[in-house]
Amino acid sequence: MKSLPGISLFCLLSCLSQAQSPCDKIKYLDKLAMAPSELPVQDFKLFDYNQIPDSVKSRLQNEIIQETSAAFFRELTIKSVRYLDSVINEKLFTPVVMLDRENNPVNFVYAIFYEMKFKGDIPFVFKLEVKQNGELLKKGQFEGIVNQKKKIIPCTKALTIAATDKEAPITKPGDIYIYYNQSYKTIVWQIMEADNTTGDSQHVTVINVFDGEILERNEFLKGMQEFDNDL
Repeated sequence: MKSLPGISLFCLLSCLSQAQSPCDKIKYLDKLAMAPSELPVQDFKLFDYNQIPDSVKSRLQNEIIQETSAAFFRELTIKSVRYLDSVINEKLFTPVVMLDRENNPVNFVYAIFYEMKFKGDIPFVFKLEVKQNGELLKKGQFEGIVNQKKKIIPCTKALTIAATDKEAPITKPGDIYIYYNQSYKTIVWQIMEADNTTGDSQHVTVINVFDGEILERNEFLKGMQEFDNDL
């Protein structure tokens, strides 16, 4: 039988281990650099949601409800807002051409980050690109997101999958993200190998949150995963 001090030490180490788990510090889409195929949201400027005209908010609400449901909209909370206009765009190293759903050029776009929760109170942040008048820039921005009835694998399960991957295991997990991956049209866990002092890249494993399939194994340049102007 273990002594009382021994039991106490075991409990303390166990609690510390749990407190330091990467799953306690999950990062979301508003801190993740966009894929090259998307607008460069990391270069958008912060904006106060309260400063958006009520008429624009009303139109956006109607657009969201039309694409999803009133119940879905009620569950959303605003996490942050950014915008890109022609002045900001012209200063970018590589200016982008912004087109709406009819392929008409657009000079102003809001990127509004909403937070929702899956079953089990697992938070998730997604982005909507919105025209200045409140109209969704593109249709289909809710693909793979709107069905909240799906049960997703927890972060701890994703860590186990990454660690036991025979091809390229994550031996020491670092940052963990959950976001919608446009390439695979699904929500993913992205697990980064913990930073090291050598080399200029880190190994990354991307896992489908619904079935645990490893979708991608690649190298990610250090310092490229977060916005320069964090919230």
